[in-house]
Amino acid sequence: MTGSAVVMSVAGANTATVRVARESACGDKCATCSGCADRREMIFVTAVNKVGAKAGDRVQIEGSTKETLRLAALVYLLPVVLFLIGWIFHPLAGALGMLFAVAAVFAINRRLQRRGGVTVHITAIEQSDPDGGDADT
Repeated sequence: MTGSAVVMSVAGANTATVRVARESACGDKCATCSGCADRREMIFVTAVNKVGAKAGDRVQIEGSTKETLRLAALVYLLPVVLFLIGWIFHPLAGALGMLFAVAAVFAINRRLQRRGGVTVHITAIEQSDPDGGDADT
């Protein structure tokens, strides 16, 4: 998965914090579907910076599509699958399966955060900041 981001700060030689606009599920056509109320939420991601990007630079970032899809499947499918398996035996078992799955997803999220999350790499500098550090644009 690739995207465009703005470098907010650089920490060390190979790490940078970047600001990314979160994409909507409808493909950023919010004016057409009115589902997102034209709101673009910004998220901050720590990225591997081997291209020498500086604060304020607009950069191209890339993350593992396979890892992102695997995590999305885990978060969305595991609770449903465990709920359905439990429901076959008893409705209460279905609810317990769902609770177990949600607890497992939270535990995996905590472990992933300690590990550093999904690895994102800065692959190219799209536009260098001539001021050399004004990341507020």
